[in-house]
Amino acid sequence: MKILFIIFSIIPWLIHAQTKYPTNYFSNPLEIPLILNGNFGESRSNHFHSGIDIKTQLKEGLKVFSVAKGNISRIKIAHGGFGKAIYVSHPNGYTTVYAHLKKFNNSIEEFVKKIQYKKQSYEVDLYLNTSDLKVFNNEVIGFSGNTGSSSGPHLHFETRKTVNQKALNPLLFGIEIKDTRRPVVNSLYMYKKLKSGSISLPYKVVLNKINDSTFATKKIKVNGLVSFGLSGFDRQDLAKNKNGIYEISTFLNENLINSMKFDSFFFEESIKINSLIDYSFFVENRKRILKLFLEDENDLSIYSTKNKGFVDVKQKTELLFKIVAKDIKGNSISINVPLDYENMVKATLTNSQGVSYSKKIENIIENDFEFKNSHVNIPKNTFLKNRKIKIEHPNDTLKIINPYIPLYKNIKIKFKNPNNNKGNYLAVKDYNNKELFASSKLNPLNYFELKTKKFGLYFIKNDSLSPEISPLNFKNGDWVSNKKYLKFKILDKQSGIKKYKGKINGKWMLFEYEYKKNLISYEFDSFYLSKSKNEVEIEVEDMVGNTLIKTFTFYRN
Repeated sequence: MKILFIIFSIIPWLIHAQTKYPTNYFSNPLEIPLILNGNFGESRSNHFHSGIDIKTQLKEGLKVFSVAKGNISRIKIAHGGFGKAIYVSHPNGYTTVYAHLKKFNNSIEEFVKKIQYKKQSYEVDLYLNTSDLKVFNNEVIGFSGNTGSSSGPHLHFETRKTVNQKALNPLLFGIEIKDTRRPVVNSLYMYKKLKSGSISLPYKVVLNKINDSTFATKKIKVNGLVSFGLSGFDRQDLAKNKNGIYEISTFLNENLINSMKFDSFFFEESIKINSLIDYSFFVENRKRILKLFLEDENDLSIYSTKNKGFVDVKQKTELLFKIVAKDIKGNSISINVPLDYENMVKATLTNSQGVSYSKKIENIIENDFEFKNSHVNIPKNTFLKNRKIKIEHPNDTLKIINPYIPLYKNIKIKFKNPNNNKGNYLAVKDYNNKELFASSKLNPLNYFELKTKKFGLYFIKNDSLSPEISPLNFKNGDWVSNKKYLKFKILDKQSGIKKYKGKINGKWMLFEYEYKKNLISYEFDSFYLSKSKNEVEIEVEDMVGNTLIKTFTFYRN
């Protein structure tokens, strides 16, 4: 029975290692040389990057091609996230995703607009039948853009396993990116595991360059369990972007300890990204250290072995700890770290930011905190280990504090509305003193409610100001016969914009919202009934219900 258990434990890793992907099936999604803006699997603020970001020469409107024949299985349009995105399922069992598009091709635009007008909604999430929209290899399906949560024009491109939507590294499929450059390691840090089981603060180790591919440290004298973390990046040719490193392996006296490789991951794993980095260090320094050891909460599938990554430096032993960082083309660097036993144990600082946080949270149970004017529920496994926080509600502020620990589940907060004043809402101030809208949702008992992964200071605010609306590319009473768009600036300076609506001559029209620019725009389309004198009505509502409606006149031949 024990032998069978070991065999079945090993099988997933063998499958992971032996997976072969078709390298001649997919063509390129753009007709320009492919230069990357972002790698697969690299760390983002709260997730692993699930595709590659391809530069579009700092502009929008480049043709985007289907990389193989198939059917469009999903179209999603959202103000944030991927913005305008197309999902194409292919006969070989893979799905490709094209995101942040400016627009779709004519047939897809027509298909989607009919549904948007029927639903009277810009945002839609459509799952299609296999016969709805077929595409051919190298067919133009859209045009590159900057929609959604994008910080600049580019194409976000993904490959997924259709059956389970597992994210796969697109570069495994033969997409050619010119790359002769080795990864770069900026800094190396040592960690010590203490007898209590806690992990020390990182200790920076000086790196000495031996040659272009090899670095080494001076001999480190230490005893007990130690491991390392690194800060670094990878670059492809023709680009200055600092992207994520594809593969990192560690060895002890040339024997493999563990290896992480960004070939694939499940989206459900992305929430655990902060178990991979030194989160406390990141909060303090806004710099990511990739831990080369696993703590209990880290069960990510990116590892080919499950060794915890610590080595035991014992008496009369000299060890060589080796780190090898590679990109997907095989360009690599290695770091040699000689370790020697030392009997004298120097004082080691621990990750003790939590000493001032007196309330211990038992991870395996649900925790409820009842105050006079608030209630906080922390589900079990919210932190994946026992943690300490500060939680209290003195005066008019609910304090839930410990910025050094990540939350892997939503906590639930109820906060009593002190009066029935119109415009009240719950706000939060985070560790960086940034104030954000939290909730305006009231339950029947007059408590604000929300689910959140954000600690901070919660308090009541009031927003009595209406949003602002102003035309951008015309004035009231203008002729706009030569314009393709009507554009308006919409803005709310307090709680933020909840929803908007645009009508022309009393009819709902499809206005697109670009929240990064506080802009809504309407492109004259076939749903516009042409007439010389027209009335456009814009309605904007903020998060607490303050509403403004403005009407403008324009003329058009």
